[in-house]
Amino acid sequence: MLRKKPVECTFCTNIAKRELSDDLDFFSTKNQKIYLCDKCHQPFNAGSVLGQVQLNNKVLSMILSCDDESPLSDLKEKIIAFSPQSKTALNSKKENFTPQTPKDFYDFLCKRVIGQEYAKKRLSLAVFEHIRNAKSSKKNDKQNILLLGPSGSGKTLIVNTIAKNLDIPYVMGDSTSISPTGFQGADSDSIIIDLFLKTDGDISLTEQGLIFFDEVDKLATQNSPGTRLESFNYATQSTLLKLIEGKKVRITGSSIGEPHTTPKYVDTTGMLFCFGGAFNGLEKIVAKKLGHTGKIIGFRQEKSDDYSELMKTYEIYEKASHDIMVESLIEYGLTTELVGRIQTIAPLAPLNKNQMLECLENLEDSPIRKNKILFAESNIELDFSEEFKSAVVEKAIKSGTGTRALNSIVKTAVSGAAFQFLGSNISKKRIIICKDTVENPHNFEVFWKVQRNII
Repeated sequence: MLRKKPVECTFCTNIAKRELSDDLDFFSTKNQKIYLCDKCHQPFNAGSVLGQVQLNNKVLSMILSCDDESPLSDLKEKIIAFSPQSKTALNSKKENFTPQTPKDFYDFLCKRVIGQEYAKKRLSLAVFEHIRNAKSSKKNDKQNILLLGPSGSGKTLIVNTIAKNLDIPYVMGDSTSISPTGFQGADSDSIIIDLFLKTDGDISLTEQGLIFFDEVDKLATQNSPGTRLESFNYATQSTLLKLIEGKKVRITGSSIGEPHTTPKYVDTTGMLFCFGGAFNGLEKIVAKKLGHTGKIIGFRQEKSDDYSELMKTYEIYEKASHDIMVESLIEYGLTTELVGRIQTIAPLAPLNKNQMLECLENLEDSPIRKNKILFAESNIELDFSEEFKSAVVEKAIKSGTGTRALNSIVKTAVSGAAFQFLGSNISKKRIIICKDTVENPHNFEVFWKVQRNII
C-alpha cells in the first residue's frame, strides 16, 4: 500500500500507483524506493523480464563455452567480470576469512586429494605458518615449498586446493617459459602482473598471493652441462631468486592495458612460492648420500615407469633428511641460493591401483562422473563395468602419467558411443562400457550393448 499523501512517479510527473522495493532491491537504497505510475510500470516490467532473460542467456553461454578441463575459477572470473556487483560479495568473503589449524588444512586436502599423506601434512604446516607470519607481518620468515613427484601424482591439484581453501589470489607458471631479461621468453615479472590482474588491481591482496612454478627441474644445470643453455638456466634461476627474496615489481599502465595509469609497485616479500618438478635421476644422488648403491636399491639402467620403481624413489626421498635433500638438489643443478630459500621439500608418491580407482570413481570431477552427466543430457544411462575400470587403471599406471591419463583413456573409450548417440532425440537407453572399449571404442556391437526401455 502507498502512503496517503500522493507520490510522484520516479520516471514522470504522474501520480504513482505502485511501489517497488523488495522486488527490485538492486535499484533501491536504504533511503529511496522506486515509485511507478501505471503508464510507466508496463514498459518497466517488460524491460525487467527481458533483462532477466538476457542475463540468463549470457550466463548460460559462459557455462557452455568453458572447456571441460577448465577449473571452476575461470568461470567465476567471467561471471565476476560480467556482473560487477558480485565483486563486492567476493571481496567481503575474502575479508571474512579466518585462520585455520594445520589439521583443518589437512582435512580439507583429504577431501580432494587422494593419497599423499606425507606431503599433505607437510604442506598443511607450511601454509599455517605462512598465514601466521603474514598476520604478524613477518615477511622474511616464509615457508616456500618444493613438491617432488612424477607426472600425475597431484602436485598441481594440491596447490590449487590450498589456494581455494585460503581464498587468496593464485597463478601458475611454467618455469621453462621464464627467462632473464634480454633473452627470449617471458620476463619473470610477468607472472606478478598476472597475479595483479587477478586481484583487479588490489595491491595489498596481490602481495599475499600464491605463485606456483611448475617444471622447475628443467632449469637445473645438470640437464645441460658445458653448454650455452647451462648459463641461461643459471641466469633464469637468479631471476626467480630475486622474486622469492623480495622485489618491488613495477607495473606500468601499458602492461595492464591502461596506458595512462600511473605505475604501481608490488612487493613480493610476503608472497608464498611453490615449485614442482619430477627431478628424474635425483633419487640416485640422494641414494648415494644415504650410503646405498644402485644394486641394493634396485635401480634399473633403462628408464622405467613401473609403479614399484617409482615407489622406491619416493621411499628414498622420504628417508632423506632436509639437509641431504638440499645437498642433492644443489648437486642436481639448482643454485645454492634458490634451494636455500625453500624451507619445505615434500616428495609425492605414485598412486597405487586402489588410489587410482578412487580417483576414477569418487572425486567430484572424476572422468566417470563427468561422462555419466554428459550422456544423461541425451537421455542415456551410461554404466561402466568393473573390468573396464580395472583396465583403465592398469593402462594409466603403465603410461607413467598418473591421474592425467585417466580422463583421456575414458574419453577415448566412450568416443564411439558418444559419436553415435549424443545429441540425438532417442528414447531412454542404457549403454554399458566394457573392458574391450579401452582398446577399440568403435566396435559398438561387441564392446557395448544397448538395453531398450530400461527405467
